[in-house]
Formats: sequence, structure tokens, C-alpha cells
Amino acid sequence: MLKNFRNIIIGIILISSWKSLALNSSSYLIANEAIKLLDFEVAYNHFKNTTNLKTETNLHNQLLTYVHLKKILDAHAVAEEILKINKKNEEAWIVILTYAKINNNMNEFKRYQEEKNETEMALLNYIFYEDKNKIKNNMVSARSIMEVVQGTISDSKESANYNFLLFYLSLSTMLDPNYNEGYYISAQIYEKLKKLNKAKDLYEQVSNMHSLYLDSQINIALIKNNQGLFNEGEKILQELLDKFAQNEKIIIALADLNRLAKKYKRAIDYYSNVLSSQNNSIRDYSRVFYMRGICYERIKNWKSAEKDFFNSLELNPESADVLNYLAYGWLERDENLDIAINMLKKAYNKNPDSHHILDSLAWAYYKNNQLTKASNLMEKVIVMAPGEAISLDHLGDIYFAMKRKREANFFWKQALDLADPKNKIKKNLLKKLNL
Repeated sequence: MLKNFRNIIIGIILISSWKSLALNSSSYLIANEAIKLLDFEVAYNHFKNTTNLKTETNLHNQLLTYVHLKKILDAHAVAEEILKINKKNEEAWIVILTYAKINNNMNEFKRYQEEKNETEMALLNYIFYEDKNKIKNNMVSARSIMEVVQGTISDSKESANYNFLLFYLSLSTMLDPNYNEGYYISAQIYEKLKKLNKAKDLYEQVSNMHSLYLDSQINIALIKNNQGLFNEGEKILQELLDKFAQNEKIIIALADLNRLAKKYKRAIDYYSNVLSSQNNSIRDYSRVFYMRGICYERIKNWKSAEKDFFNSLELNPESADVLNYLAYGWLERDENLDIAINMLKKAYNKNPDSHHILDSLAWAYYKNNQLTKASNLMEKVIVMAPGEAISLDHLGDIYFAMKRKREANFFWKQALDLADPKNKIKKNLLKKLNL
């Protein structure tokens, strides 16, 4: 996707280069698209060509970009331009006051006091002031920013504006370059947004003397594996284990690393190591049983997998994921169908936003020959996750059972186009389509 995006950029530049106004406009559009993709380096390069588009919105996007890239001098200049348009712009003021704190220039705080009254810019007052007059030191201001960010994440959940959260977190680490929590939370956000190189760079900023160091290094190892660098990730974890002997968090990370790399037997050994010790340093043994159960299922040892899923549910009966996995395993084996439906109803009530669980429940109704219920639910799954080959395959099967063969063939063809070549469903789809 990013490669295509860069090709679009090149094309636009070639077409527009002969007109300065067109170049100006296209560069602005490209920069804004880059911001949406969190590609701030691209945005920065193209903002250089937007000299005549100094609206508050355009300048605001530049401000975000420069702060994300830690170009505080450039950000300060843009903030001053914004204040010429809107003297009450909070993002502009937070940049100016951060710049003032870094450079120990208290005159800017006098200017700020003149521009606001007691009811305005409460966020800035909270970040920079102990009370009406006393200014916080840089470390305290950085932690105040973190409190605002964590409160926003907690309140907004999935609708959080991560661009702005990262903007504030960048300012927190400018105020306090040794603020490990700022780097760590920023890394977690970038990781959630699939910006793995950026996440890795930020995890590496966490000091080896800090309590978050171990988690940061584990996350770096898992990112390495995600990037196809299993050996590098394993090396990081093995070195950590040499340093922190028999640390269960590291052993579980090694298990997870091997599981994600589809080295299931090695993963089972690591999970078993933890479960055999159970020295209470790891709270969530339910997850360890669940993950080992997945590994057993992947190597076709269903009896051991089923046992682990039961052990996991004994420790955490409300786990929607475990309920779903166990119930779906029964569906695939045509076992305990009534119990599976009840389990999946419970799992769905716990997590109604999961298309995986809804798919399982629809499939359970199909297995019980309740085809209308099955089709209604599976159609919802397709709306929630239109690119899921397995769900498209399932919907085709349901329609076929309802004697809606034309629609069945349509969805099987869609599934075939989207199926992973390594996935066994591809062979089954070819057979269904007589190909």
C-alpha cells in the first residue's frame, strides 16, 4: 500500500511540476494523505511546497508533522503563524510553551497569561501550572501530559485520535528526554497502528534501568518476528533469559514467538515449562493454557488441546476467546453441537464486536440445520469483515444448503480469490467450484 502511495506521489509531482499553484495544492494533498498514514517524513518533505496555503487547518497539519518528527524549532515557527490567525489555538500554545520551557524562556508564559482568562485553555493550565501562578517543572509537565493521554485513551477506546495522542506524547518526551513511559506508550500506539519500525525505535528509547525495559525488549523481539526476522527476535529473548534467569515473562514470550512462527512443538515446551513451575509470578495462567491449547490443536492433538481449553476456562470461565475456540473445535468435529451453540452465545454476548465469534455462532446454527439464522448472522459477518475468506466460504456453504446455488458459487469464488495459497480451504473451494 505504501509503495503504491509513493508511486501516486511521483505521478502527481510529474504532472503538476510545471505550475507552481498546482504543485502547491498537490503537495498539500499529498502531505495530508501522508499524515493519515502516519508517514510524517513524506508529509514534511511536501509541506515545503505549501507556502501559499497558510490557513489555520493547513498550518495545524504542519504543526502536527513537525512535532511528530521532533522538529521543535520548525513547530515553534508554525505555532506563531497559527496564533496570528487564532490567538486561542491550544495546540499552538502548547508548542510555544514547550519550546519556552526547553529554552528556559519564561517571557512566553507572561504572553500566554495576557492572552487567556481563568476559564480558557484549561488543558494548558493543567499541563503547565501547579496553581494560577506557579509553573510546573519540565518533568511534572511531561507527566501531566501523560495523564491527559491515558485519560483520553480510557474514555475514547477505539475512537481515540491517535495522531493527536502521539502529538502530545512527543511533546512529553521533548520536555523530559528521559521520560520512559512517554516512549513506551508512543511505541504501543504505533504498534497498534502497524507502524512497526517506528514502534521498535521508540521501545529502544526505554532505559535498561527502567521497569518497562523488559516489556520493551520483549515487544521488540515480537516485532522482529512479525517482520519475518524470527532468529533476531529469538536471539533478543535468549539474551534476556541469560540475564534474567528463569523469568517466566521471557519464557512466555519465547513461547509466543515460536507459536506465531508456527513452531508449535517448541512453543508447547516453553508453555509447559511455565505451567509446571507455577510460582505465581505470572497471574494469567488461563492465557498460558489457552495458547498451549491452540498449539496442540495446530499439531492435530485435539485431546490435549481440549484439556487445556477446559483448564483455561476453569481459571477464567468468562473468556470469550476460549469459549469460541473450544466450541468451534467441536463444530469442526460434529461434537457437542448444542453445548457449542450455548458457549458461542455466551462468547458473543461477552464480545459482540468480534466477527470471528459471530462467524462461529452462524456456523453452529448451520451445523444444527438452522439455516435462516445461520445465513442472517453470516451476512452480518461479511459486512463486518468483507475480506475474510473463511467467512465467505462459510456463507457459500450455507447458501448451497439453502439451494441458493448461484449465490453460493459467487461467494466461493470471492473466497477463492482472497484465500491464502497455503490455506487448506483453497483446495476445498476448487473442488466445490469444480475447478
